[in-house]
Amino acid sequence: MNKLSNILFIIIFLIIAACTERIDIDLQGQDYLRLVVEGNLTTDTMAHQVILTKTTDFSHNTAPPPISNASVEIVDQDGNVHMLQEKPANSGIYETQPDYYAIIGNTYTLNINLQEEIDDHKFYTASSKVPNINPIDSIQLELHEDWGSKGYLEVKCYYLDPVSKDFYMFNIFKNGVLLTDTLSNRMVVDDEFYNGNYTNGIGVGYLNQAIGKEKVYPGDIITFQAGSISEGYANFIWAVQVEVSFSTPMFSGPPANVKGNISNGAIGYFAAYSTKYSSKKY
Repeated sequence: MNKLSNILFIIIFLIIAACTERIDIDLQGQDYLRLVVEGNLTTDTMAHQVILTKTTDFSHNTAPPPISNASVEIVDQDGNVHMLQEKPANSGIYETQPDYYAIIGNTYTLNINLQEEIDDHKFYTASSKVPNINPIDSIQLELHEDWGSKGYLEVKCYYLDPVSKDFYMFNIFKNGVLLTDTLSNRMVVDDEFYNGNYTNGIGVGYLNQAIGKEKVYPGDIITFQAGSISEGYANFIWAVQVEVSFSTPMFSGPPANVKGNISNGAIGYFAAYSTKYSSKKY
């Protein structure tokens, strides 16, 4: 072999040797136990939920354990306190009263007091301000039969974007059933390309007609929800979507907990945001 071949042989040998080295990682135990918080407060009048669970071992293959009997409250910027009730008991799901709603421009603080410490903490808090949102003029539905195997139904939005830096989260409902029911399949965008302008039919949702729950029939009602969210919440969702998407292990970093806005090392996000709706019969 020539000198170059010798060098390449040595490099390949070192890579193989490094790849076969045994590395023991402790994925069990209580050292990395954290509180997990999922909480949203919108301008919709409804019973809003805050869900409390805790992390589990890597090999745990059941639902995360709920955190029960906590004291959970939402405090507005004027100091008004709204206590949440755990419903049902021992579920870790805490609800506001059904007539509760957020007001645009106000800041809301979530306070959580646990009965038992997690990671040496009983008290956790987070705050979020409700951004403004304009009314939606309308939506239109356009079927693209040549997209995919059975076509896609595009939801197109007509909306005047405010002259400010804004971030939006879009949800799609079919006959009142939420289709975008996980963070991984929600569209989150900023207004970089239409800031202060009329969107004039921008695509805000795509229903794959090869998927049963997304297939649309004549008479179905499609409802579009636009949420004006904070930049912090947008970054959180984007980071979650990156973590749960496919990546090549050799060239990607290790998975990690996505940083939210809950204090004392808890995982998750408390988001307060404004919403507007528009519906169209297919």
